[in-house]
Amino acid sequence: TQEDHGTMPAIVLTTRLPEWLGEELKEEFAKYNNGPSEGLRRVVEQWWVGVNLPALEYRNSLDGPRASIRDGTELWSFIMTCKALDGDLDRVSEYYGGLPREGMEQALVYYKLFPDAIDHHLAENERLWRLHQEHHE
Repeated sequence: TQEDHGTMPAIVLTTRLPEWLGEELKEEFAKYNNGPSEGLRRVVEQWWVGVNLPALEYRNSLDGPRASIRDGTELWSFIMTCKALDGDLDRVSEYYGGLPREGMEQALVYYKLFPDAIDHHLAENERLWRLHQEHHE
């Protein structure tokens, strides 16, 4: 739906799957407490990223798969650092010990297309930082 992706228009697609595949998908969705719509959207987004942004990969975490630069950092961390260093990719690469340019550029494309997948991690990181600062004042 439109509210799921801000101002990004959405369409509804339906399909029929073999029973075994439908059951496999339901099990996958249940791992992360996703309903069919949210779970299938996540699976399709991961497929699209794998085909179109090959310098990125997904890593499993307790709250679901997280996009990462292949052989590098998670995208939320990259974006946070990129913002802190005013988008200077040379400095960002140096900060992480040599991230590949292609991976960084694809990470920026991912963030433009799927900002919600990153922004909630950035907001949580900021919330935890504020709590830490309040606790140590």
